[in-house]
Amino acid sequence: MKATFIGNCKTIDWQSLVNDLLTKEGDARTFGGNFYHNTDGRFDEVISLWKTAGYDKSGTVEWINYYPGKHFDSSVIKLFEEYTNTTCARAWVSKIRPGRYAPYHMDIDDDEELYLSKGELVRYTAHPGISERGQVLIVEDSLFHLEEQGNVYMWPNHRAWHAGGNCSFKPKFLFNFLGIKK
Repeated sequence: MKATFIGNCKTIDWQSLVNDLLTKEGDARTFGGNFYHNTDGRFDEVISLWKTAGYDKSGTVEWINYYPGKHFDSSVIKLFEEYTNTTCARAWVSKIRPGRYAPYHMDIDDDEELYLSKGELVRYTAHPGISERGQVLIVEDSLFHLEEQGNVYMWPNHRAWHAGGNCSFKPKFLFNFLGIKK
């Protein structure tokens, strides 16, 4: 299934967000290191696939997450809620440094059942940075490369399989948003 283009969100100053995050550490995720704590087995399938493919030995699986209220101003979330007519369940900005990637996976969230009890979930991705050649995102059957800053896509479902990679010379950023439809 393909992601759906929603439009270009101009109500958020994406460049200021990116510029601010470039000065922050963020929460790094590496396979075998600061990775998701798979205490209930929800991520077993993904971990097994990654190990079989040898990603646990590659040393290049890494992304860095930034969270509203901790790393950036929560006003961005309010503006995106208005843009998508949703209520935020969870949001974050991810960064992939040059030479790093996040292999094909689906996101696992310990609070998914709580979110679903509040309504239908919808996942969006916005491209906050100025895209460079070699920065890619794959969401099921959709491939994103050289996206215009501010472009927003709705995923085919909130648990869609996806991957991201960066073979450019600059960090790649994505704004990730899991919303509850109003």
